[in-house]
Amino acid sequence: MRLMPMKELLPVVAIALAVAAASLAATQFLPFVGAVERWVDDLRVATLSPPEGPHPDIVVVTVTEDTLAQLPYRSPFDRQILAVLLRGLAGKGIRAVGLDVLFDQPTEKVKDMVMKAVLKSLGIPVVVAAAGPDDGLTERQTAYLDGFLGAAKRGHAHLPKDGAGTVRRTHPGRLIDGALVRGLAPALAAELGANVPEASIPIAYRMGGDGDSPAFRVFPIHTVPHLPPAWLEGKVVLIGSDLPGTDRHRTPLSAADGKTMPGVLIHAHILAQILDGRRAPGTGLPAQFAVVLALAALGILFAVMDVNIPLKAAAGAGGLAALWVGGFALFMSGGVLLPLVAPSLSLVLSAAIGSAYLGRRDRRQKRFIRKAFSRYVASAVVDQLVEDPGKLSLGGERREISCFFTDLEGFTSMVEKNEPSEVLPLLNLYLDGMCSIARDHEGTIDKIVGDAMDVFFNAPLDQPDHRAQAMRCVLAMNEFANAFVAEQAANGFKFGKTRIGVNTGMAVVGNFGGDAFFDYTGHGDTVNTAARLESVNKFLGTTICVADATAQGCPDVAFRPVGELVLKGKTLGLPASEPLSAEAAASPEIARYNEAFELMLAGDPGALPAFEDLAKDCPRDTLAALHARRLRDGDTGITIVLKDK
Repeated sequence: MRLMPMKELLPVVAIALAVAAASLAATQFLPFVGAVERWVDDLRVATLSPPEGPHPDIVVVTVTEDTLAQLPYRSPFDRQILAVLLRGLAGKGIRAVGLDVLFDQPTEKVKDMVMKAVLKSLGIPVVVAAAGPDDGLTERQTAYLDGFLGAAKRGHAHLPKDGAGTVRRTHPGRLIDGALVRGLAPALAAELGANVPEASIPIAYRMGGDGDSPAFRVFPIHTVPHLPPAWLEGKVVLIGSDLPGTDRHRTPLSAADGKTMPGVLIHAHILAQILDGRRAPGTGLPAQFAVVLALAALGILFAVMDVNIPLKAAAGAGGLAALWVGGFALFMSGGVLLPLVAPSLSLVLSAAIGSAYLGRRDRRQKRFIRKAFSRYVASAVVDQLVEDPGKLSLGGERREISCFFTDLEGFTSMVEKNEPSEVLPLLNLYLDGMCSIARDHEGTIDKIVGDAMDVFFNAPLDQPDHRAQAMRCVLAMNEFANAFVAEQAANGFKFGKTRIGVNTGMAVVGNFGGDAFFDYTGHGDTVNTAARLESVNKFLGTTICVADATAQGCPDVAFRPVGELVLKGKTLGLPASEPLSAEAAASPEIARYNEAFELMLAGDPGALPAFEDLAKDCPRDTLAALHARRLRDGDTGITIVLKDK
């Protein structure tokens, strides 16, 4: 997997951040996603929370069906029985009492009076359930409740629910007749001197043994007179109903068994949480975002993985499995409740969006590559670049290349002496043939300027035998050019011969320009030298001049040495050679040339007559004639200093 450049990395980072934020927001603003996240949290709390046993300081006393079966009527609950219960509890030394019963309508007058009297004179803190018009009470009910309670301490009995109907948070209170009435459990905790949070907080439900109320000791009202005083002494007692279909609510614990919980027991959980200073399991928003962002980053990583789609899907599934197993294990071992749905959503979305973005980027990159190279290189090479852009370094890189320049002899004169309608079609035909040969040999066409071409090898793709490939291309072009000249001559048109200069060395190659106009080209002394070698042919009388740096990599091509060329502006000689056909390489004339060249290399005076005899016997050998002329003019050795480009 190749590392992404910073320019490409920034959009991917932006995708991860946006997906993480959106996934976390989805749990808050999309009801279904939020409900699933909360249900997963509930499942861990309900099934993996360690058992704590009954709370040592809180007891719950309930009105049950068995209690009501002993009474002449069900509702309102007999207030004299409640009054007797409260006196009995006070006599057993309880610490305080919370009464989750609404006194919003009259019953038997005497019993009502007894109940009022007990509330005034009990001698221990008492908090009585209250409600108002916002809770569905009529004005008459509200007025009666106010009159009945008088100065008694009130606690609002409301239990707030989320969109799924689950009680998850404490009730801080509600304004009733302009006065703030705290929730029942917070109000009772305040009476006991506890530090009560002003705002709503998540409820920390306790886990205990078996039954609907495993975390607290629960006694039906009709059994309280028979309980040992020690069971109640110093306890805080909550009194309410435990009846089917009445004041029952879903809680996070319902995720395990689907059962609802009586409201009085929920008040007991809230009271225990405040008295004990407990916090509900969970993580803050920064930690949640960190987890979601980490999974978004993982999804992006899956998107950029250079593997097939099934493997990506398997990796994604493995990541999700690790998240969920780790989330359950972390809660079971340390009580840490990390979000699972939002991170899962983040992973899937980031992988999908990242894949879509990267796919679009790759398609754009492939179009760019085709646009950049289809004019220069063979279609097979373009296909390789499109399939694996990692093989291409856009923007420039330093690498060894073999390059050559071609030029038509007498091109300017040919254009001036002939009509454009006659010259240009021939030139296009010639260049089309030369370009086809370059592409067939997997060369990269740098540029075409008029009649001249610049072609290089080993870029943009690696070509280990680039020297040999370049020479094969040069020889094929030379053969084509000679045939083209002969064909035009047969048609009565004089078309110039093609001269070629070849060199190998380090150069900087890449796409230079902008998005609208760019050119894949090479820069450096290697390229300039190849151009100079093409020009040297005119002086040498040769058609192809090849630097030895190229010739040494072409064992299948025969060469004869030209000499060490000191190009204009240079101080060191560049060894150069001329390629030969197999037939020419085996001829006596080339053998004589090589012998004469060795004499010249050694500084032997016999080199001059050797070259003169060869030039006389082979008048078309311009290179032999050149050396004969040099030696006659007083030059020695194989170094040829060139004064012109």
